[in-house]
Amino acid sequence: MQNLKAIARLYFIHIFAFLAVAISTYYPPWDIILSMLYLLVIGSEALSLREYASKSRYLIILAWQAPGIILFLLVISHTAIWDLSNYAFFIMLFWYTTLAPLLSLLPGMFWLGWPLYYYFLLALPFVMTAYHFVLSSRVQLSNK
Repeated sequence: MQNLKAIARLYFIHIFAFLAVAISTYYPPWDIILSMLYLLVIGSEALSLREYASKSRYLIILAWQAPGIILFLLVISHTAIWDLSNYAFFIMLFWYTTLAPLLSLLPGMFWLGWPLYYYFLLALPFVMTAYHFVLSSRVQLSNK
């Protein structure tokens, strides 16, 4: 039950941050500010998981990032059925709307024919997983 509450909190934060950032895109500095605030709130949520068992933390992080990972797999698989890979990229951009303003700060460079933000968007499920995992891990300092 404790794991479900943590997953529900993360989705609650993510969905409301999605709405806040999406609305704030009409007010240029606020989208970036709210995107950074989202990272802080998610970070504090990760810190609250430090007392959970490792298995529970992995389950929570995986459940939270599962939509992004599934969409990533659809994009890189180049699924031709109903042109799913293009739709998956579009949906992935919606799923990570909370971080899209930060992607807009990237230079307009291309690599292998694709804009740089394309690769960063594809990496976001793993970046966010690592961010949450590192912050939720217990720090053990040795006394010498």
